[in-house]
Amino acid sequence: MISNLEIKQFRGFEHIKFENLGRANLIMGGNNTGKTSILEAVALMHANSHELSTLPGIFRTLPAKKMPGDEFFWKYLVKGDNISDFLLSDGFHVFNGEVVKGITRLVKSDIEEQIPEVVVSLQPNGEVRINKSTHKSGLAILSTKQEDPTVVSELYSRIAPLNPANELRIEDLLRNSIEPRLRQLRYAPQEDSKTHLVHVGLGEGKMLPFTQMGQAFARTLQVYCEIFAQRPKILLIDEIENGLYYEGMEDYWKGLMAVLEDQDVQLFATTHSRECMEAAYRAAKDMPSDPLRFLRLDRRIDDPAKIVATTFGKEEMATAIEFNREMR
Repeated sequence: MISNLEIKQFRGFEHIKFENLGRANLIMGGNNTGKTSILEAVALMHANSHELSTLPGIFRTLPAKKMPGDEFFWKYLVKGDNISDFLLSDGFHVFNGEVVKGITRLVKSDIEEQIPEVVVSLQPNGEVRINKSTHKSGLAILSTKQEDPTVVSELYSRIAPLNPANELRIEDLLRNSIEPRLRQLRYAPQEDSKTHLVHVGLGEGKMLPFTQMGQAFARTLQVYCEIFAQRPKILLIDEIENGLYYEGMEDYWKGLMAVLEDQDVQLFATTHSRECMEAAYRAAKDMPSDPLRFLRLDRRIDDPAKIVATTFGKEEMATAIEFNREMR
């Protein structure tokens, strides 16, 4: 599990460092302080070549007319002109930048083995080359964009062969935090169609495709399908509060943190919601494992161009809540 994260000359960051990370890390801060950039930094360090190739469009909207080699994304990844100052480090991997014969390269090294590997090369003409890697991905990523329902359903269909009990667990998690009427989930074909979807039984009438249950239900189902089917080591979620009603957030967090713990998954999630932060705090404050950390990004008062990073836990959050301090 990642315990520290250091970032230099990446996106809008000159130099920030988060220490003492937890099982669940909730990233917060004002507009345009770099919350989503933290997710991108973690993704860069742990993605395989396929995930790197799709990274430009996961969290950001690309121009309608795609620029060659996703140049629009990669050319603005390094802050400033001195790529040699670029650094991403999580205690396991180090990413550095270099220029060799006019080619900008991002190089990844394993801290223990110190074996450098060129991961991404940006050619002078803007073409991006991503070296193929065969390592198994340890990532699961949820952006603010709704996933194709058939993709979520296919993930669900893979859960039973791995562990049938997890299907029942997903039902319990959804029932306790999102939909108390839930009786049963079933992977089945649509009427008059070969397309299979997850269907929801509410104890009355026909089972409904999960797409008819609302955004909170669909997104929560996707979160647990990613965890139980993909079995990632790291889960990235942008704007985790999307679709969730504030009164159900504490139950949502209790269920999610319990699953993260027993499935050995580390979460990095962004939020804009004070209600989400407080609900996460209430859900975690009595857990003996102390799983939750808040990662705050702020602009320096004396120099707004610079971002500072702070990690704090339940004691600091309790004080902030007591004195009604601004936490967004």
